[in-house]
Amino acid sequence: MTWLTHPSEYVAAPLKTIDNRRPNILSEIEHSIDLPVLCPHSRNPLAGSTLSIRYTARERILELFALEAYIQAFVGHPQVRDMEFFVQVVGEECARILGVPVACVGQILYNGLGMGQTIRVQVATG
Repeated sequence: MTWLTHPSEYVAAPLKTIDNRRPNILSEIEHSIDLPVLCPHSRNPLAGSTLSIRYTARERILELFALEAYIQAFVGHPQVRDMEFFVQVVGEECARILGVPVACVGQILYNGLGMGQTIRVQVATG
């Protein structure tokens, strides 16, 4: 199995990919991620907020441990502060390294607000 490392434009933690051992089999992959508190000041998003990343695999698949570290690297980020931009950035970077369209859905709960937000992003190949 070949691991490839892909630097991020935004955080120090790179994304990594692994070989898709059966690229001839149509495989839709969806990563469901429990989001950490990304903003230490507002304490948003609240526990229970999630991000899903969905794509049809070709030659490469996102490596799970690097994906976890990548998401954690956004905690306290000075530029990627709002949740809409966060979901867009993750979608763009995943599409860029995978070379396939990526759909991301953020199900966000906010501290101090009586509402949540669903953010849907569709990114063409990077």
